Amino acid sequence: MKVRKDHVYLAIVTLATGFLISHSIESTKLRALERESDQQWQLETKLNEQIVKEKEQNRILEVQLLALQREVAQVEEEVARHQSEAAEVLAELEEARMLAGVIPVEGSGVVVTMQDHPNASQSGDVMKNIVHEQDVTLVVNELRAAGAEAISINGQRLVSSSAIRCVGPTIIVNGVKSATPFVITAIGDPGTLSQALHLPGGVMDRLKDFVQISVEQKELVQVPAFVGEISFDQHTS
Repeated sequence: MKVRKDHVYLAIVTLATGFLISHSIESTKLRALERESDQQWQLETKLNEQIVKEKEQNRILEVQLLALQREVAQVEEEVARHQSEAAEVLAELEEARMLAGVIPVEGSGVVVTMQDHPNASQSGDVMKNIVHEQDVTLVVNELRAAGAEAISINGQRLVSSSAIRCVGPTIIVNGVKSATPFVITAIGDPGTLSQALHLPGGVMDRLKDFVQISVEQKELVQVPAFVGEISFDQHTS
């Protein structure tokens, strides 16, 4: 059988065409893979750059946060210091007001009641058996020495300018006259105040034979505020 030339040429062309098409497809696939790989690389590069930027931004924010935390701590310390100073000032002011007698106070303490001796009118010496200003002053001074924080006599608050004066059977405190019984109210430790008055040879021993005097320890007593003008040219007798 004789092979024709045109058939051979056609076969060669067909093979060549197939090869070219196959090569073209492979080249296209390769270029596509190269482009995809290049895009992937670019994407990874961008992502890495973004990660680096984010890390740097986080570092900057951390530094700023630490600085703000230090500032907040300093402000808190300053506020706490001022609050402490304010509390101390208020406490000192409150104590000064209490000592000045300008505010009423209450707390535990004692109540001392003094009266004339029941047989005073029948005794040969009446003046010896009635309560005098020096008797009241003796009790007040002993209470102060024992730590009394506030004292009143028949509702009259004793302050630095208070004077205790005797006019006949009455006593004048802060310009207010009152008669027996004289009730002395003192705020402080009840046990300490009572013990001070009952010391051997002390107030109770010195007064019990001349006047009636009693001491009661109380869980709660009240001492009113001073009413009037405080004068600094007077002193407690």
